[in-house]
Amino acid sequence: MNSIINQVQQILFILLGVFIPTSIAISNFLIGGLVLCWILEGNFLKKTRQIKQSKWILSIFGLIGLYVLGLCWGDNHLNAEWQFQRLALLLVFPVFATMEFKQKTIKRAVIAFLGTAFISALVALAVNSNIISPLGEYVSFIDSSLRNSAFITYNYHNVILALAFSLCLYILIEKKSKYQYFLLFFLLIYALSIFTEPGRAGQVIFNLSVVFYILYYNRKHFLRLCALLVLLFSFQFIVYKSTEVYKNRFDGLSNIIQNNGDRGEGEVDDIRYVFVKESLDRIIKKPILGYGTGSFGTIFNNEVKSGHVFDTQTTPHNQYLYVWFELGILGLLLLLSIFFHQIRELFKKKDGIHRILLPLSFMFLMLIDSYFFIFILTSCYIFLFTIYSKYQQE
Repeated sequence: MNSIINQVQQILFILLGVFIPTSIAISNFLIGGLVLCWILEGNFLKKTRQIKQSKWILSIFGLIGLYVLGLCWGDNHLNAEWQFQRLALLLVFPVFATMEFKQKTIKRAVIAFLGTAFISALVALAVNSNIISPLGEYVSFIDSSLRNSAFITYNYHNVILALAFSLCLYILIEKKSKYQYFLLFFLLIYALSIFTEPGRAGQVIFNLSVVFYILYYNRKHFLRLCALLVLLFSFQFIVYKSTEVYKNRFDGLSNIIQNNGDRGEGEVDDIRYVFVKESLDRIIKKPILGYGTGSFGTIFNNEVKSGHVFDTQTTPHNQYLYVWFELGILGLLLLLSIFFHQIRELFKKKDGIHRILLPLSFMFLMLIDSYFFIFILTSCYIFLFTIYSKYQQE
C-alpha cells in the first residue's frame, strides 16, 4: 500500500510542475492530493522528529500561532477568516519537507516546470504581439479577461517566469544538463516575455538574478564585472526604448518616486505610496503588538482618507509591513526567521550559493506585495524550495 502511495505522490509532484504556471485550480487539487498522500503514508513520529529539527518550520508554526493569538487584541478582525485561509497553505511546507521524493522525480519536476513555463512564455509573447488572441477566446476554461499573459494573470505569470529564469540560469551555469542550447533558448524566451508584460515583480527578480551571478563570478575580475554590468544596463536601455509597456511602467514609477507619491496634477497619490506612508504612521504608534489579526483592511477603509477606496484592499502590498502592522515586531521577526533559517539550510548544501537565490528573490518580492499569502506564488515557492532543498548534487 505504501509503495502505491509513494508512486502517486511522485507523479503528483511532477504534475505540480506542469500546472503551477498554467492553472491555479488544478495546482490546488494536486496539493490537496499530496497532502492526502502524506496523511495516508503515516510515519508521523518520524515526521514529527524531522519537523522539530527544522528551525524554519518551527518559525512557520510560531507565525501561525501568533496570528491565532492576534485575535485577542485589537478591535478589528473582519479579515481574519481570509487571513487564516492563506495561512493554511503554509502548512504545506512541513508536509513537503517530510516527504520522500526520488532524485528522478526532482529532475522530472524541474523539466516539467521549466518546459511549461517556456510554453506559457511563448503563448504570452504571441498574445502580446497580436499573433493570436488571448486563450480565453478559444477555450472556455481559461479566464477571458487575461490580456497580457497566457494561462494566469500577468503579475503572477511574470513572477513564475522570473523564478524559472533563475532556476534555468543555475542549471546552465553549473552545466547540470547536456541540453545547453535549449536552456539558452528558454532563457531568451523567458526574458522577452518578462519585459513585454506590465508586471514589475518579474523584472525585479530577473535583474536580481543576473546581478547576483555577475557579482559572484566576476568579483575578482573588476574590468569584466564592469563590462557585464554595462551590458546589463544596455539591455535595460534597449528594452526601455523599444518596449512601450516597460517604458510606461518605468516612467510611471520614476515620477511617483520623484514626486513623493504624486501621480500628476489633480490626481490622488499613488496607492502603494499611501500604503507605505499610512502603514508606517500606524506601526510607529503600536510597534510591539500591532493592531491584531485581520485588522489592516478595516482600519484603512475606516481611517485613511486619501481618495482611494480600500474596501477590497486587505494588505499594504508589502509583506513585511503587513505582518508588522497586524502582529507587531514579534510577527515580523518570526517572518524573517523563516527565511533566515531556510537560507542557512540551503547554504550548507553543495552549490548552496545558487540555492539561496530562491529565498533571497522571494524576500525581495515581498517588498512589492504580500506574496507569502498569495496562493499560486506561495505554492510555486513551496514547490521550488522543495526542489532546491532535496536535490542531491551528483
